Amino acid sequence: MLKFLFIAVSLFSLTGHWGVLISFLLVISFVWGLSMENFNLGIVGLAQLDLLSYLLGFLSVWITALMLMMSLSVKVSKNFPAVFSGLSVGMLFFLLMSFGTSDLIIFYISFEATLIPIFLLVMGWGYQPERVSASLYLLFYTLAASLPLLLSILWVGSEEMSLDYTFFWKARSTSVLLFWGMVLAFLVKLPVYFGHVWLPKAHVEAPVAGSMILAGVLLKLGGYGLVRVFPYLESKLSESSSLLMSVSVVGGVLASLICIRQTDCKSLVAYSSVAHMALVLLGVVTNTFLGVAGAVVIMISHGLCSSGLFSLVGMIYERLGTRSLVLIRGLISMAPISSMWWFLFSVSNMAAPPTPNLLGEIYLFIVSLGWWSGTVLLVGLLSFMAGAYNLYLFITTQHGGEISSLSLMSDFSFREHIVLFFHMGPFILLFPFLSHFFS
Repeated sequence: MLKFLFIAVSLFSLTGHWGVLISFLLVISFVWGLSMENFNLGIVGLAQLDLLSYLLGFLSVWITALMLMMSLSVKVSKNFPAVFSGLSVGMLFFLLMSFGTSDLIIFYISFEATLIPIFLLVMGWGYQPERVSASLYLLFYTLAASLPLLLSILWVGSEEMSLDYTFFWKARSTSVLLFWGMVLAFLVKLPVYFGHVWLPKAHVEAPVAGSMILAGVLLKLGGYGLVRVFPYLESKLSESSSLLMSVSVVGGVLASLICIRQTDCKSLVAYSSVAHMALVLLGVVTNTFLGVAGAVVIMISHGLCSSGLFSLVGMIYERLGTRSLVLIRGLISMAPISSMWWFLFSVSNMAAPPTPNLLGEIYLFIVSLGWWSGTVLLVGLLSFMAGAYNLYLFITTQHGGEISSLSLMSDFSFREHIVLFFHMGPFILLFPFLSHFFS
């Protein structure tokens, strides 16, 4: 895998063609997917590849390739293609290291290293002067929550004489401080509602490619980390599960209410990510097969769907120079084909059949029945609110009276249609694939 990445970057630096890099990333994605026939091929301590690692690794390569395709038209400076491709491939390398290792120290280093490329993307190519404060929020929220994680990992290494999480099923920790030290960083990265402040700021100020990789893959590091460490923290998880489930579903409902009050398209999609990640936390905390399966399905499907929505918002912003829902009206009459994509991604984001989001929510409904009845009602309210804010986004942008700025609107180019198709195609195909593995 690393040889493929090195060859791709070398050829790009020699030729300067984006197509070379994108083609190699798609080849890597294809090879990564073919090797899913054998799920446990890893070498303990350096690489441990199971179904979850393969799915998230595949998603990382796929979103990175689409992110580069979306950035073909960006001409910030002469050196932008080389710098941007270097940051993208560097981020992909650390993501694959994070998802492919079973050693907690290697995971922690890769987990933190992914912060550097996204920080530089927001700081260097953000849209507004507020990108400085947004990137600092992103940096310090993540670092402040990650320091207890590092201390907890070192403590686990001294107590268990091993940092390989594949052996965690043999040991259990009963320390409250260790539980919250290891969980806090992943809750902020997810993010849970009360640790989410950095996410809308980073999304609003980031370039479209930064928002794609941030929503598509980086948020999944939080859910992935929780899945890996909860077996070791199982005894304290049972004591704290009620608190975490309450925070997740109540926070998800509050984030959904905030979505309906947004006037910025990008901010609305960002807050919808907070609501969807609340379902991921709910599924992981239940510590059951169906709960974790539902969380994994929602993580993968949200990665493709939210990345596609951010692509749509970026395409509109390139043409109209605004993301305000007050100024974007009546697009269905000016660009009818783009309106079809808006409809497909909006109904997919609200978990309409036959999307994999629906499969994940069905799993979580089933799991919630075994808990407090109020949990089922809140999960149902979350699903209803998802339909409300996605319909609000679609109706507001596509219908209504035309305004003068719409004269600048044109339909999408062939490249942009390809980017959207490669988001929606795998997203629909995931339904039979994931239902087969988790049935």
